[in-house]
Amino acid sequence: VLPAGSDSETVVTHVGPVIRVERREFDLGGRRIRKDVVRHPGAVTVIPIESDGTILMIRVGRLPVGRMLLEFCAGKLEPDERPDLAAGRELEEEVGRRAGRIDAIGAYYTSPGFCDERMHAFVATGLEPVPRRLEPGEEIEVVPMSPASIDAAILDGSLDDGKSITAWHLFRARQAGGAAWPA
Repeated sequence: VLPAGSDSETVVTHVGPVIRVERREFDLGGRRIRKDVVRHPGAVTVIPIESDGTILMIRVGRLPVGRMLLEFCAGKLEPDERPDLAAGRELEEEVGRRAGRIDAIGAYYTSPGFCDERMHAFVATGLEPVPRRLEPGEEIEVVPMSPASIDAAILDGSLDDGKSITAWHLFRARQAGGAAWPA
């Protein structure tokens, strides 16, 4: 949000297959301010719960940080795609499970200081195995975990993916509020 009365100029500096980068310039208190803004189509992340209560996470190679990260499956929204349908698609592609039920647990901005990506978080239950459909170049290992081991991984830093930590805390808060997810 720009201050009232400020003139804004926007120049697109990069357009890629997923993101667009805009350089925004505006006057603020007699100073010229420049900010880069990343435009993102939005994304989903899914907490898959097996019938025995096991949570299926993934370990995935992340080029920007140069290592494998422990995460919940996730992916970007395609143009005009509903988030719940994208959640089901990502679950099948990355984890190899089809959900009998997908419930929204919240949505949040991942890094609003520079990016408008909105992450939609879901819980998936009633899981049935299906063939995984990994994209070329994806390195993904399915990692079954207990809820207690996820809590411990957040505390010891071995789970350090922000979208997954946020989704997990939304899930735990809903559990504490009485929400239950049938398997």
